[in-house]
Amino acid sequence: MPRRRSKPRGPVVVSGAGSGIGRAVAVALGKRGHPLALLGRRREPLVETLEAVAGAGLALACDVRDPAAVEGAAREALDALGAPAVVVPAAGVLAVAPFEELAPAAFRETVETNLLGTFHLFQAFLPSMKAAGAGRLMPILSVAATRGFPTWSAYCASKWGVRGMVAALREELAGSGVRITAIYPGATDTTLWDGVPGEWDRGKMVPVEDVARAVVYALATPEPALVEEIHLGPASGAL
Repeated sequence: MPRRRSKPRGPVVVSGAGSGIGRAVAVALGKRGHPLALLGRRREPLVETLEAVAGAGLALACDVRDPAAVEGAAREALDALGAPAVVVPAAGVLAVAPFEELAPAAFRETVETNLLGTFHLFQAFLPSMKAAGAGRLMPILSVAATRGFPTWSAYCASKWGVRGMVAALREELAGSGVRITAIYPGATDTTLWDGVPGEWDRGKMVPVEDVARAVVYALATPEPALVEEIHLGPASGAL
């Protein structure tokens, strides 16, 4: 009998793909044959991510806080790869300080990156996905979108904002063929922790590869089932 050909994998867009969770997700999906469109502030780490999977794709230097830059990157990705099957906003920053000491600029950068960056990415790619009648939005949120942490007011505000936006968008997209799976990691071993005051046992944190596996699991769940949310965290509890 002739060997059955595997179905081509659809394109994947990942922001923040030069490091951390974004890179792990890009590598996991790239190794499964998805063409990649990777966004990040610097092109070199994105190229390194593509080289790690020896896969087809684009490395697009882009600041997700800038809607014009995101729109430009989206046009390039759509022209080269077509409508994405999956969009993963994983770009993120963290500012930690007591509320009264938190610089307005740091608060603004956190919200503009984590919340508005997700908004810009979704707006840029949703029209093509809706026209195709298919696709998955997979925002990387955080346990900080479900509870508060002292000195983390900026980060919590940004992630709670994404959670609310996603809840409303899920209702708008009903019947469109575009679906949403939100990923809620707890403390994850990324460079975001490098600037956090205090002593943290990074060995007890969730590895970025486990977050990527959650993304793969959600995508592999056969229709008509839909995994709407995945919550994962350190086995020992919140650090």
